[in-house]
Amino acid sequence: MHTLAEAIHAIASANPAWLALAGVGFVGAFTAAAGSWCCAVGLADGKTSLIDGCARYGAGSLVNTFVPFRAGDAVRVALFSRCLPHRKRLRATTGAFAAIGAARAAVLTALVAAGAVAGAIPLWPLAVLAGLVALAAATAYIARGHDAGHFLDAFKSLDRRTAPRLLAWMAASTVCRYFAAAAVCASLGIQDAFAAAIIILPTLDLAGLFPVTPGNVGLTSGAIAVALKAHGIAFHDGLAAGIAFHAVETGVGLLFGLAALVWFAPAIRVGERLTSPT
Repeated sequence: MHTLAEAIHAIASANPAWLALAGVGFVGAFTAAAGSWCCAVGLADGKTSLIDGCARYGAGSLVNTFVPFRAGDAVRVALFSRCLPHRKRLRATTGAFAAIGAARAAVLTALVAAGAVAGAIPLWPLAVLAGLVALAAATAYIARGHDAGHFLDAFKSLDRRTAPRLLAWMAASTVCRYFAAAAVCASLGIQDAFAAAIIILPTLDLAGLFPVTPGNVGLTSGAIAVALKAHGIAFHDGLAAGIAFHAVETGVGLLFGLAALVWFAPAIRVGERLTSPT
């Protein structure tokens, strides 16, 4: 309890300007993440705009805030699938979701490699991420000669022109999230905020593998505190960083979710399907 009280005290005295900057970073991260969904769905012949994509992505964020096990991802798959023209759109969108995961693993590989070179994080996550990237590359290669009922449509469309576009969206999302994490650390006066942010992002991805609470509340803060303590940062400071990070990110997620409700309200009222205009 004493540690928690110290963490709450640290948050109360946090620099609001840095926290506001973190909020801006999360807005950029959410927008770019929605862009990656639009791009991946486009690889499977879906059509949507970035604004519409933000609404569909935001609806998933709203669900993730209140429901455990990342149920919001299933909502995103369902909503983005309505942008596809064929009957097996759910299968194709699930494949697009897998392509997004592969792109994210590739971007995180670069980030973890940079952190390992700087001595901020260990090398073992790099091996795991590199394995995921290799699996994705093999899937894209195999997909060109096989018909999996639209499941591999997104992977089939990956080439020298489309792959960099998907990676760019995911890189933009990761960079924005990285700067948001650094801004949260800076708001609390944590030294080497940018090095701390490199530790935070892979930690969050590992914690996200076990989303047993709504919004991963509790697990996120604890994982960040433990990871930062291993690198010489006081546990209460790390706990404060974790709580603040989760609070700001959740706030932005709720903002996107409420915007999604406003965006889809007219279609819901008239009973229309949430299909994207061509």
